[in-house]
Amino acid sequence: MTSRLLRGALAAALCLVATPALSAGWATAPVGPLRTAYTRVDAVIDGDTARTTVTQVFVNDLETPVEVTYRFPLPEDASVTGFADWRDGRRLEATVAGKEDARDAYEEAAAEGRPAALAEKEANARFVMRLSTVPPRGARRVELTYVQTLSALGGERTWVFPAERAGDVPPPTVLDVDVTLRNESPIKAVQSLNHGDARVIPQRDGSRHVALSRTGGGLGYDLVLRWRVETEAIDLAARAVRPDADQPGYVEARLSFASDPYDALRPPQDVVIVLDRSLSMAGAPLERGRALVEGILAELAPEDRFSLITFNAGVTPIVGDLAPADDANIDLAQAGLDDVRAAGRSDLQAALDVAAHVLRASSAGTLVLVTDGQPTAGAGYTRLPLAADLADWVDHRVVVAHASYPSRQPVLEQLFPQVTVRYVPDGDAGVDAIESLIRLVVAPTIEDLSVDLDGANVFALEGKVPARLAVGEYLRLLARAESDVVVRVSGTLHGRPVRLEREVVLPAGPDARGDRGLPVEWARLRVAGLEARFDGAAYDEQEAIEAEIRSLGAAYRLATRFTSYVLTDSLAPDRIMPGDPEIRVHAPATALGVRAVLPWGEVVDCHWQQDEQLWLGRFLVPRGTPDGMYRMRVFVDGQEGTELRGTLFFRVDSEPPEFELLIEGDATVAMADTLRVIARPKDGVYEGEALRTVGDTVVRDKVDLKRIVVQLGDREYPLTQVGDGELWAADVPVAVAAGRHVLKLVAVDYALNSTEATLAIDVHAERTP
Repeated sequence: MTSRLLRGALAAALCLVATPALSAGWATAPVGPLRTAYTRVDAVIDGDTARTTVTQVFVNDLETPVEVTYRFPLPEDASVTGFADWRDGRRLEATVAGKEDARDAYEEAAAEGRPAALAEKEANARFVMRLSTVPPRGARRVELTYVQTLSALGGERTWVFPAERAGDVPPPTVLDVDVTLRNESPIKAVQSLNHGDARVIPQRDGSRHVALSRTGGGLGYDLVLRWRVETEAIDLAARAVRPDADQPGYVEARLSFASDPYDALRPPQDVVIVLDRSLSMAGAPLERGRALVEGILAELAPEDRFSLITFNAGVTPIVGDLAPADDANIDLAQAGLDDVRAAGRSDLQAALDVAAHVLRASSAGTLVLVTDGQPTAGAGYTRLPLAADLADWVDHRVVVAHASYPSRQPVLEQLFPQVTVRYVPDGDAGVDAIESLIRLVVAPTIEDLSVDLDGANVFALEGKVPARLAVGEYLRLLARAESDVVVRVSGTLHGRPVRLEREVVLPAGPDARGDRGLPVEWARLRVAGLEARFDGAAYDEQEAIEAEIRSLGAAYRLATRFTSYVLTDSLAPDRIMPGDPEIRVHAPATALGVRAVLPWGEVVDCHWQQDEQLWLGRFLVPRGTPDGMYRMRVFVDGQEGTELRGTLFFRVDSEPPEFELLIEGDATVAMADTLRVIARPKDGVYEGEALRTVGDTVVRDKVDLKRIVVQLGDREYPLTQVGDGELWAADVPVAVAAGRHVLKLVAVDYALNSTEATLAIDVHAERTP
């Protein structure tokens, strides 16, 4: 068994060798790539939905203006849901419009010299953004948000962020990654597979936070996070949200086949593998086919039986009749597989005739056909379907792995009555497809699967339910609903019935956790289904499909084949003026430059001040920035390179601190008494914990006060902090006449936000016994 597992590992490695690493977003101009000053990645993964926001700042180091093209390779199952450009501290959110209108608006703004941007999704899933002119020595900040569905392997989840492209694109000066993991069931065993400096921080609510920060270098390798969640062997999960109380909600159902609860009942399998070795399979298609076959052989048990047949213009059995999958026969098959070379034409009909003959010795076998689906010899070589006898396959499962020609899938699906057809692409997606096919062939499978969403008004159901679901696979359905829904699952496993049911309560309106990505996920699935139907539809139907895609793109902010993002800036920019926040850095006057990278991506160039003998820079805080403590990093350029000089903290504070005013002790107040007056923040008491940072934001922050006093009569008394807590106190002499008076608290923070609190007291001439 060890040799089989080794061959399976080598097969997977073979598929990975030819796969170049994807790149993070990069910006290019006609003269070459721009320098990336800052990259920030914020991802929130809720269940199996990941919402990732990428912020990047690019710098034009040239003395001439350039027009910039920004590219980002989206994951295969991802859709862009937001795009923004930044101008002078202002975030400009792009709108979704029809592609033609978006291009016209961009060209008009660019021709008039106004800042503009146009973003579209290309056919290869790459997101492309055109940015109007970046001035000499200027910078451009962009923000991209995309949503994807994570694939599940049992209870295991994986999230990948692509590394920088190798070659002429320099890594970012500063890189920050913050990922939050949430799940209905407990999260376990979170790990970064290839970046040891990524920190995993458990949170009190059971979620996990993963943080990674680097200066002077990028990722180098894709950032891969993998974790496990508790799951049943056959797990049915469901949830619902209603973002708008006046509109129908969204329901998600997910069925995961994590492990076989009836493993002891697994019957021996009969597997016939047919491998196309015609000339059209030369190169990567044949290597991927070989890897698939090796993977299947490695997973067969000794009590299983198999046959291995190859074909081009003729049919060549390597292991002809069904034979036990013992070491001797597996080694014989491997030796023959090693000698397979692509050559000649393809007689698919002859190969299927031989396979049907072999399977007559089995009452319920599995045919695995590995081909590009392009016969060039024999009966029916000019067409598909072939003249196959469907009766030969009624009692058998058929799994087809096809390469090179994705368009052949619908035709291949018509060849057999019970068939699963999977396209095996190049790259990492091909590796995933091969692993999925191996599981589908040799792993336990739920047969005759049915999943129903029942309710008073369930509509617009999106997603597919396969007839079979193998161990390690899952399915996902999303629908609109106006009331509670019951999800029902039925099928058979090793001849035993599988029955699951779950009730989903639809909320009356939005809740604290938000929409959890379900509306966009539903819209993405619906758009994908509509786009798949478009090319084969009649003209009238195409018009209706296009109209619905445009409507969904605008309503859910999706870039589709008919919609794009566009923004133009017609507002006056903010101006940095004396008195705005300043950065003062003590560095040698001989330094080539000093700059600070702010947490929202802005790069501030500092200038030497001869009179103060330091470097000075000014900046603006973008409108809408949440209050809190933030950090900036300061870099000094010298003859020997760039050095991280240090980290500075600063506060964004737009709200005054809110206090309540209290009197300690007896409520009776008499002239000449001394009152113990206490001021306490309304948002809780600081417990003396160390400040915790998430990325560039300090999450737990003490109240800062420049001045806090209490007034009684015409006198004012300063308060002092009590210990390490957020309590301030003063002893106030009651030097006022008898009667009703008002204690008045005035608190001013360092941002000069001020607040007041009052407390009425009744002063008696003398203390009542």
